[in-house]
Amino acid sequence: MGDPGPRSPVAVLSSTWGDTTTEAAFVARGLAGAISRHRPVNVLVVGRPGSSRPDGAFDLTAVGQARVGGWPVSKKMAWPASVPTVALIEAGDTGAFGIATRSAPNAAVAVIANGSVVPDGITAVFAVAAGDREALLASGVPESHVHDVGLHVPINPIAAKHRHNGLGFTDYLLVLSDRDAGSAKPGDDPTPLAAWLLARYPREHVVVIEDAVAAIWQFRSLRGMVTVDTRTDLWRLMAHARALVDLRPGRRLARECVESLRFGTPVVTPAGSIGATLAEGGGGLWFRDEAELLGCVERLADPVTRDILGSQGRRMADARYGNPDAFVTRVGDALTSIEATR
Repeated sequence: MGDPGPRSPVAVLSSTWGDTTTEAAFVARGLAGAISRHRPVNVLVVGRPGSSRPDGAFDLTAVGQARVGGWPVSKKMAWPASVPTVALIEAGDTGAFGIATRSAPNAAVAVIANGSVVPDGITAVFAVAAGDREALLASGVPESHVHDVGLHVPINPIAAKHRHNGLGFTDYLLVLSDRDAGSAKPGDDPTPLAAWLLARYPREHVVVIEDAVAAIWQFRSLRGMVTVDTRTDLWRLMAHARALVDLRPGRRLARECVESLRFGTPVVTPAGSIGATLAEGGGGLWFRDEAELLGCVERLADPVTRDILGSQGRRMADARYGNPDAFVTRVGDALTSIEATR
């Protein structure tokens, strides 16, 4: 068999690449990593035109920036010499879409799904989160445009064998706060939804996490606090909890819900969120108000219900997010399909 020769690169345009406060960068990095197993990848970011810096597995190339920040709006920008066959942008990033269509007019522009809204001119959508594909099809996006690639969301299975060193007990209710990041102070009273849980279940240990600190509550009193210094710390807390109550799941993926389900810990999340889509798929319960929140937690006090939902959720999460090789294969198939239409 002859050498097929070098393959054309894929350009990944991301204005959130270094943002750790949202899930957008986690999703973009995961997709770029999978793409790199099949094609060369150029990661393009906002910054001084032509400058480059290493960032783990990739070298980031800055294409320019507007005076007030964001993508450049003029034609004076840097662009890699290699011409991509596919440009991947984030949903809603109109600046990246403009740059891709101006600088690589012959490239297919693919978008990372975020809900069901897809701009005109997009011929491919990467569906990542649970429910993305169904939402896109229901909104009228042609099935041929939707590539249900999923993602790889890693966990460390060892976390299930050793509880967090700061807690001398297990079978607690783990709550991820809905307070804005950075606004909590150590010892603050919990937010209203978390406070309802403390009041309704005073004898239970309720562990509320916000801003990398886990506050342990019992009998409506703060019993102690431990820091959540690493992702493994968080995984240990998830793996040994009765259930995870995520009061504000991530808007792109609901990553913490996925991680919890991969440990077999069922989730409780607000209705209408991506976390609720995971719950509806068999991994937990969802609520619309305080009364339903308390009812969900009450149902998960039953060990049989909890075990059924935990097992279902683990199977679902592992199938979509737990196999990196299958994820890489799905991304490769999507690229082949997209390039075949050019």
